[in-house]
Amino acid sequence: MFSFKELSHDPIILRLFFSLIVLLIMLIARRFLSKWIIHTLARIKFHKVHLEISAFNGLKSPINYFILTTGIYIALAVSPFVFYTNSAEQSFYLGDFKLTLSLIPLAFLTKLYLATIAGIVTWFIYELECLYEHFFTELNEQLSLIDNTVFIRYLSRIINFITIIVGCSIVLIFLVPDFSGLLTGVGIGGAAVAFVAKDSLASMISGMFLLLDKPFSISDWVSIDDLEGIVEDISFRSTRIRTFSQGLVIIPNNTISNANIINWSRMKKRRVSFDLGVSYNTTPEQLNICTNQIRAILSQFEDIEKDTYIVHFTDFGDYSLNIRIIYYTLPTQFAQYLAVQEAVNLKILEFCESNNIEIAFPTQTILMPQPTAH
Repeated sequence: MFSFKELSHDPIILRLFFSLIVLLIMLIARRFLSKWIIHTLARIKFHKVHLEISAFNGLKSPINYFILTTGIYIALAVSPFVFYTNSAEQSFYLGDFKLTLSLIPLAFLTKLYLATIAGIVTWFIYELECLYEHFFTELNEQLSLIDNTVFIRYLSRIINFITIIVGCSIVLIFLVPDFSGLLTGVGIGGAAVAFVAKDSLASMISGMFLLLDKPFSISDWVSIDDLEGIVEDISFRSTRIRTFSQGLVIIPNNTISNANIINWSRMKKRRVSFDLGVSYNTTPEQLNICTNQIRAILSQFEDIEKDTYIVHFTDFGDYSLNIRIIYYTLPTQFAQYLAVQEAVNLKILEFCESNNIEIAFPTQTILMPQPTAH
């Protein structure tokens, strides 16, 4: 049998009881507190911009861990496992065997708690900064400003990076006694690190120039030298492009800054140019009627730019008389662009069939010499 020594003067049971009560209260309260904080944040509006509650889901985990960590700290602080300066030793006896409970110094516990809270607060701020991107993107759409999607995303990455660096530094200040000496060592090796990371630094600077020039935005269709695809992301160091074969290409920003960039998404109209070949049996009168009728067909389409189409009989081909047709479609999306082309081609085909104009195909005429009579 064991007995507590001087239980009335050293209330171990009472401290254990209060410790468990505090921990239980925090475990129950964290669910309600996290929901209340998130609902409060979700009600905040600025310039009529309102984010859905689902956008705040990322904040649940850091809030819950903050409350849980605080509860554990308070529970341990009032428990007999932590000893204070000049406090009585918490122990009990099992026969002649003495078991000491107060093993954790309060100063160490407090330092560990503050370091953990610093990490959780950094996590919370990081999640808030992710909301910044959604918030200002919606605000930009509400105010009908110029497209700042790339700038907002890039600035968000810079803020995230600074937050992580500052947060990790604060955690190290609490955990590392001689943090200033550590910084001195980092400073000595800084030159070597900078030399190794010079390419990454050049890519970051190039990324800033991409923001200023704004050659493309997220989801734009671009061609960069021989590469063509959709821009998915722009980060500190690189740009991610999804090719039409669904491959993901990651290009350093300093490579992009020295490349030829074509932004197809910024086309206001899209050009169609082709030759219609008719057979050599076509008469000049039929050719004249054909070119005039094709102009009339093009003028009927609302998706074709007016007064800019060109239809002319241009040259004598190897097996056809060629009519050059050039026009611009107002839709620039690939599917809509092809739909307009299809409608125009069907109209031209119907006209040619109804007027007995034969569309040429590759042919050859072979002349055989006649045998001479003897």
